[in-house]
Amino acid sequence: MVAALERYQAQWEELIDRWFDRECWMRVNAELDELRRLVAAVPEFSADLMQVTMRHAQLLRSLIKPPAEGKAAEVTALRRKLGAAVDGLRNKCLRVLGVS
Repeated sequence: MVAALERYQAQWEELIDRWFDRECWMRVNAELDELRRLVAAVPEFSADLMQVTMRHAQLLRSLIKPPAEGKAAEVTALRRKLGAAVDGLRNKCLRVLGVS
């Protein structure tokens, strides 16, 4: 799960850097699907994955909006929130696995 979170986060960074790259977009979605499959086996991570999924959707909505004043700051804030959600799930995985 931790490795899947790392891949997901890396794909997001690539997607933002290369916005509108169809292949990159598909990889981000594939990584999120993989996280969903993994979490299905460990229900105690469900709420944490919901946070990741909500932040994922918020960032996507922000990215597809037409350019506007303050959009860069909004995207930055949402990237930070998504990163925090991913970090939270990763840290919980590490605690459950007993890894320091």
